[in-house]
Amino acid sequence: MCNATDIMVNKLKSAGIVFLLSLSLSGGTLVYAGSLPITEELHDVLIIGSAEHPDPVLERVRVLEKKGVLRNVIVMESLPVQIRVTGPKMIIEEIQKMPRKISPNFK
Repeated sequence: MCNATDIMVNKLKSAGIVFLLSLSLSGGTLVYAGSLPITEELHDVLIIGSAEHPDPVLERVRVLEKKGVLRNVIVMESLPVQIRVTGPKMIIEEIQKMPRKISPNFK
């Protein structure tokens, strides 16, 4: 005779097998908020913000951080701000291509 514990263990094993099978069939690709697959390695870079207020570069970084696309975001208080982030190369390149106003005092 099976007791309730045995039935629960069998259900958990079955659920685990189904999960692993579905993960292997999907190619094992994880997806983040923008529905773009994370197939590339993450990069840790320093991004220079804009001399505008509010800074559109910093605002974009904050949005992507809230969505979980960027992580380890460190904002250094300077003008313009310097932002250290970790994220996919494609997203970092998008941010680096954003138009920005350069401060004449920044070297």
